[in-house]
Amino acid sequence: MVDINLIPREYKLKKEKFSGIVSRTVGAVFALFVLSLLIYGGLLLYQNKLNKDLGNTNQAIENLDIKRDFETEQIMVDLDKKLKVLKEMFENHFYWSDIVAKIEELTIPEVYFSDARLSLVEDKVSFGFSGNALTYTTLAKQIISFQEESDVKNIVVTGIALSSEGGIDFNLEITFSKDILLGLENND
Repeated sequence: MVDINLIPREYKLKKEKFSGIVSRTVGAVFALFVLSLLIYGGLLLYQNKLNKDLGNTNQAIENLDIKRDFETEQIMVDLDKKLKVLKEMFENHFYWSDIVAKIEELTIPEVYFSDARLSLVEDKVSFGFSGNALTYTTLAKQIISFQEESDVKNIVVTGIALSSEGGIDFNLEITFSKDILLGLENND
């Protein structure tokens, strides 16, 4: 039997061509949909793994935090500050002569120092002296001489006592800014 078809052949070819394009498009969209579902699933699994790792890391941090020794940490921080000051001072040229000249200039003739100690603490340079003055008035003049100097940050006098050899024995600590060692001018 002969197959009779009333639809023109050109229309039928266009329809077959269109259905082929549609079927390929649907297949591509379906493949992209499946691919996006796989990627989404993979990202969810990765997120769960990261959350688990974050929980483990937080727990480890809490365990380490419990074991911290705050006193030792503070000692280490203080030591680090002192080392930084020393490093800065060693990297720069010291002008010891400036500070010695300043002490010499400020010392009055009736006072003599017998013992000297140096202390470098943070941004200060402290000199400690054991000394002897002829009288209390002379000691007061010496203290005022140091106090009036702008490079001197602090003066502490301790151990004032009458000397068995005559005069007044005392201990004096003078604190300078570290800038004097670096040869910098004091703008106070």
